[in-house]
Amino acid sequence: MIVVADPDGAFHRGSGHIMSHIDITVLTPGAPEIGICARWRAEAFPVLGSSTEDERRRLESFVQDQTRQVALLAKLNGVPAGTCLLVPSEIAPNHNVSPWLAGLFVAPEHRRAGVGEALVRAVEDEARLRGFTRLFLYTRDAAAFYQRLGWSVVDTTAWEGAETRLMAIDL
Repeated sequence: MIVVADPDGAFHRGSGHIMSHIDITVLTPGAPEIGICARWRAEAFPVLGSSTEDERRRLESFVQDQTRQVALLAKLNGVPAGTCLLVPSEIAPNHNVSPWLAGLFVAPEHRRAGVGEALVRAVEDEARLRGFTRLFLYTRDAAAFYQRLGWSVVDTTAWEGAETRLMAIDL
């Protein structure tokens, strides 16, 4: 499989003659895709304890100020496929570090198509644009995925009742 980034930031992934086009966009106030991202977050992250409507309100508020944070949406061939956040702090973290890659979600039907990698790379770019030199995340079961992308395990901790890895990447 080949992943290619265009000068415009779009990613293409495919083998042979079939190519998928991944666009990453920054969610802005009133963006219609906030609703689908809110649904994904409510369903995928039960630790948030939020309804879809709660998450929609949170995301609408979140995207108002993009100085230290950003919400991203990936579209695969024009179809919403995933989301990810750059946040200044994580929910009840065990580590006093900042900023964080948080809430990476790829819709099941779009997994293994390069969407997750494109979102991670885009969050890294957004962190660099804001002057950050290191980025952190927590993961319970995706350490190998992030390690393939250059992230390192910094610590293992009990977070929200489960063994969790703190990971970091130098930007």
